[in-house]
Parts: sequence; C-alpha cells; structure tokens
Amino acid sequence: MTILLLGDLTGRSRVALRMLTGELENRGHEVLALPTALISNTLNLGRAAIADTTDYLLEALETWEALGLSYDLLYIGYVTGLAQAEKLCRVADAARARGVPVVVDPILGDNGKKYNSVGEEQARAMAMLVRHADILTPNLTEACLMTDTPCTHIEEDENALRGLIEKLSEGKRSVLITSAGNAVVGYDAKLGQEICVPFTRVAGEHWGTGDRFCALLLDGIVQKKSLADAAKDASRGVYDALIREE
Repeated sequence: MTILLLGDLTGRSRVALRMLTGELENRGHEVLALPTALISNTLNLGRAAIADTTDYLLEALETWEALGLSYDLLYIGYVTGLAQAEKLCRVADAARARGVPVVVDPILGDNGKKYNSVGEEQARAMAMLVRHADILTPNLTEACLMTDTPCTHIEEDENALRGLIEKLSEGKRSVLITSAGNAVVGYDAKLGQEICVPFTRVAGEHWGTGDRFCALLLDGIVQKKSLADAAKDASRGVYDALIREE
C-alpha cells in the first residue's frame, strides 16, 4: 500500500516524518513523504528554526499527480499556520473525494501546554483542518487546545473525556486521544463505537512515541483493521519497541 505523509522534517531526533517513514517502510509500505516545514529540532527545546515549505509541497503534489502517482491513505501532521492549513484542507478534500482516508495528527503540544514555537494561529489552523479529516489522533493536551477545554485532571473524569471526544468527532469523524492517563480513548464513527485501549507506560523520556504510534496505526488502517484493533496493535507495538530500546 502507498501512504502519503505530510508533516515536519526535523533535523535532530528521529521524530515526525523521519519516524513515520522508517516505521512504515519497515512494514513494507511505499511512502510518499513531503515536508510541511523544515524544523531544526524538536519543539520542546526552547527554540527552533522553522522554514515553511508550502510552495514546494504543493508543487510536488502537482508533479506527482501529473506523473500518475497515487496513494491509499493521507496523513497530515504539523502545519505552519492558517494559510498552509487552508491549502491542506483542499488537498484533504480531494483525497476524500477519491475515497482515500485522511488521518490528521494535530501537532500542538503535550503535558498541558503548547510546544515552543506553536502559537494561537496554529491552534486555529488545526481546529479548521480537523474538520476535513476522517480520523484524528491528538494527545490529551492537543484535544483540549482544539476545544478550549482546561486540561487539568480531565483524564480522571470519564464524562469529561467523553464530552471532549464528542466535540472533536461531531458524530462524523473518528477520534483517538492517545494519552488519556494510561489509555488510548476515542470513538469509531464508522461503527458508532467507543474505544478504550489501556496501555502500560515505560519510564523515561522517549522522543517520537506519538509518531511511532501513529505510524503503526496507519499500518493497521491500510490493512482494513477496525480502528480499535489498529489502536490495540499500535499501542502494543510502541510498548515492545520502547522495551527493546531500553
């Protein structure tokens, strides 16, 4: 299967496009990868040099279309702002019109706060872009940021989590919140089912964990697994990888 990845290419650390591409190619998929931005390092380090690559991305997509290249799934991660998000909304709509599922991973923050270099405009851009997706994979912080929900202790309140998922889903798109305490929780819009996948945390700081989860989830989706089964397998795969790397 062929998967189109649109996200940031980071110069330091195996995260974002670097992690996604490696994991998916290791599982036998053809990957078409284009950067939404070039970023010097991960966004939690205090500062980062960021180059917007919107024009190049759009030209590359037009070139691939002219060459007859196609893909079976579209993933969109980091976006630089509203102008880029508006263009990516059109890319997503064109993909969905061809029957290609669109997965959006709204890269905004973690641990209750935005990443450095992520501003209000990017939060608004992501809130706009997710309405053009079939499946969303925010962490808990990102889910709260996109819905103007306080993050404090929300993972301990089952009703609050359910309300957060409903706001993001609007009953028509699937949602997986990847870090609600010690579980992945969400909603499968296709089946009309809630999802809860408990997981075991591995102590320490692990770069690219969310990206690895998303890559394994994409692998499951293109294999036509249910969203719950794809999430279970992705969680198990992340845990196994982290244990191997210790």
